[in-house]
Amino acid sequence: MLTDLEQRVLSYVDPDEVIRWTQDLVRIPSVYRPEQGETEEEAARWVQERLREMGLATHWEEAAPRRPNVIAILEGEPGGKTLMFEGHTDVVTEGDRSQWTHDPFGGDLVDGRIYGRGSCDMKAGLVAALGAVKAILRSGVRLRGNILLGALADEEGMMLGVKHFVRQGWAQKVDAAVICEPEDNRLCIAQKGVMWLRLQAKGKMSHGAMPLQGINPIYPMGPILVALREMEAAEIAKHGSHVFLGQPSITPTIFRSPVAGEPQNNVMPAESTLTLDIRLIPGQSPDDMEGRIRALLEERKRAGERVEFSLEVLESRPPTATPREEPLVQAMHAAYLDLTGKEPTYGGVPGTTDGTILFNWAGVPVVTCGPGDTHIPHQVDEWVGVDQLLEATNLYVLTALRYLGTA
Repeated sequence: MLTDLEQRVLSYVDPDEVIRWTQDLVRIPSVYRPEQGETEEEAARWVQERLREMGLATHWEEAAPRRPNVIAILEGEPGGKTLMFEGHTDVVTEGDRSQWTHDPFGGDLVDGRIYGRGSCDMKAGLVAALGAVKAILRSGVRLRGNILLGALADEEGMMLGVKHFVRQGWAQKVDAAVICEPEDNRLCIAQKGVMWLRLQAKGKMSHGAMPLQGINPIYPMGPILVALREMEAAEIAKHGSHVFLGQPSITPTIFRSPVAGEPQNNVMPAESTLTLDIRLIPGQSPDDMEGRIRALLEERKRAGERVEFSLEVLESRPPTATPREEPLVQAMHAAYLDLTGKEPTYGGVPGTTDGTILFNWAGVPVVTCGPGDTHIPHQVDEWVGVDQLLEATNLYVLTALRYLGTA
C-alpha cells in the first residue's frame, strides 16, 4: 500500500512533460555515424540541460571523442546507499527511411504511441528516469541515500561508455542499478553473456587448377564447424535451459575467404576467417569456452592440418544473475505491486546491456526494467507506449523512495 508521502511524491510526476521530453529526445538523431560526423553528443547535451534545469551539477566525460557520458547525482543524507538509473543516448541506424510509416526522427504521438528510432530503445527509459528524479526534487523529500543518473555513450557498440564509467571509479559509488532498457516494465534479473570470437586459418594461395601448389584454408574449417556444433549440444546438455534465458548457443555468423580482395573462381585463397557469436547463461564461463575452442584448434593441428590457426577474442561479457533476495529486487517488486495492484513479471535479457559491465566489472547488482515492448527495438516504425512510459516513471520514483528510504 502506498503511504501518504509516496502518493505526494508521485503527484509531482508531470505526464505531459515526460511525454514531451521523450518526443524531444527522439527528434535528436543520435546514430553513431563518424563518417558523417554524427555521434550521440547532441542527445547528451539535451540530457545535460534537463539535469541542470533541475539544479543538479553534471559531469561530462568523453569515453571517446564526441562520445560523452553525462552523470549527475541527487544527493541525500550522508552515508546512505547510492542507486543508479542507467540509460544510453546512442541509437542504431534507422535503415531505409522509405520503409518507415512515420519519420524515424519525428517523435510522432499517435494513438498513445510515440514513434521514432530510439523511442523504445531506450530514450523513453532514460526520460522516465529523468522524470522520476525531477518529481523527487520537486516534492522536497530528502532521501537517505543518493540517486546517480548516468546517460552513457555507445551501448549499441562496444559499450565504451559504461567501461569508461567503471574505469573512472564511478561504479565504486553505486550499490545497485536499474538498467532502463525496454522490457515491458518486467523485472529482468538475468542477462545472457556474449563472446565474439574470430577464428583464422592461414594457408597459401594458388591457382584453382593446381591446388597442390598451395594450402587450402577452407577445408580445415569444416571439421571445426562440426566440432563447434557438437560443443554447443554438449553445453546445452550440461547447463540445460535457464528459466528466463533459455539455452546457450554457439552461432557461426560470418565466414570469409578470401578475407580481403576480390574472390575469383579460379583462385584458391590464402586465408579464411570464421566469426562466432556465443551466448552464455549463468553457470557458463567465458574463459572455459575460450580455452575449449583453443584446444580444438590445437587438436586440428595435431591431426595434421597444414594451415596456421589463430583465435582472436573480439569481446567477452559474462552472463549476469541477480538473486530475488537482493534489496533492489525486493524494493522494485513491492513498488510494482503497490502501483499496479499486480504481481510483477520476472524475466531475463537475451542480449547484453550496460548492466552486464556494471555487474561483472564492478559487482553492482542490476535489474533491467524499462518501458517498451521488448521485441520492438531496432525495427522499422519503432514505438513506445505512453502508458508504459508513465508507469515506468512512477515505478522509478517509488523504487528510489523504498530502496533508499526518506529522511
